[in-house]
Amino acid sequence: MGQLTVRKLSEVGRYALGVEFSDGHDSILPYRELRAHCPCDECAAQAPRPPAPAQVADLQRIGDATLFLRWSDGHETLLVAEELRRLCRCAHCIGEPNYPITRQ
Repeated sequence: MGQLTVRKLSEVGRYALGVEFSDGHDSILPYRELRAHCPCDECAAQAPRPPAPAQVADLQRIGDATLFLRWSDGHETLLVAEELRRLCRCAHCIGEPNYPITRQ
């Protein structure tokens, strides 16, 4: 299989992002989790991480596999498809395939 990409993004309420991946998997990722798992050097150096604001000021796709988020406090996060997928907490992804909520 080729590189994992993002096929579609959609807002889920005001607090989460819906992501459809190129392999057909669907994820619902709360904004607070996206911010809490920001991979930038500044965020990685903070341990433990402070509570993350969940207000998204800007959201853009960059190409087929990268997501750019600008937060209300001015912080910016870049996440690639593989990083987004690792944040998925659906039954399939956490190893409970008897309770699927995805097409996989």
